[in-house]
Amino acid sequence: MYTDKKLLLARTQDLFTLCDKHCEAKFSAFLDGAQAAVIEDDFSVPYGYNTMFFGGYEGAERRIFGVFPEWDEAKPEAFPISAVRIDAPKFRTLTHRDYLGTLMSLGFERSKTGDILVDDNGAYAVLMSDIAEYAVRNITKIANIGVKIYKAEEFTVPKPNTMEKTCVSASVRLDAVTAAALNVSRAVSENLISGGSVKVNHRETADRSKQINEGDLISVKGYGRFVLKETGQKTSKGRLHITVEKFI
Repeated sequence: MYTDKKLLLARTQDLFTLCDKHCEAKFSAFLDGAQAAVIEDDFSVPYGYNTMFFGGYEGAERRIFGVFPEWDEAKPEAFPISAVRIDAPKFRTLTHRDYLGTLMSLGFERSKTGDILVDDNGAYAVLMSDIAEYAVRNITKIANIGVKIYKAEEFTVPKPNTMEKTCVSASVRLDAVTAAALNVSRAVSENLISGGSVKVNHRETADRSKQINEGDLISVKGYGRFVLKETGQKTSKGRLHITVEKFI
């Protein structure tokens, strides 16, 4: 859903039309980071509305865009989002793909599902409220392993698997930071960027000289993702100590 940019923007505009017509909040389906970035960058929010992105918890990757009338405060509890808990036996490790595959096998569109947060004892799945009850009633196994599933009134977000790496970069330019973080040559980094394989905060960029700030998320096709966590002191040769957090 929303694979076409023009369609995404048109459907976003429809939310405002429906909000105005029915005098109530209206919500998109779940959006990935790139789709949310399109709305943030390319959609002009009309005057007289309140808007908000929310994905069930602070820092969610997949989020819903909510449009509220001017008199209605945009608030997380208004979003049609439910979380379900799936408890799995400890003798079997289930992956994100296992959980997502089971949800998709029930006929759910990907746009109906938010983040799936896997931990040592199972997973939390963030879903549109209209499918959460159906999931609870119909999921009994994940990858042929019996599981227990139920609505979760609240949950603790599992910490993602990451590792910190301290390295030296020529500067905070995208090509330099990418080369240092991935331990590749500057030429390889430049080719990745010019070839469209690099995104900064979910936005594809071909600008190798783009300045990277602390907290920026860089995604590199075939290499994974990392966040520039900290920039430190310069070396005696004028290079820069940086710390990145890599997702593993």
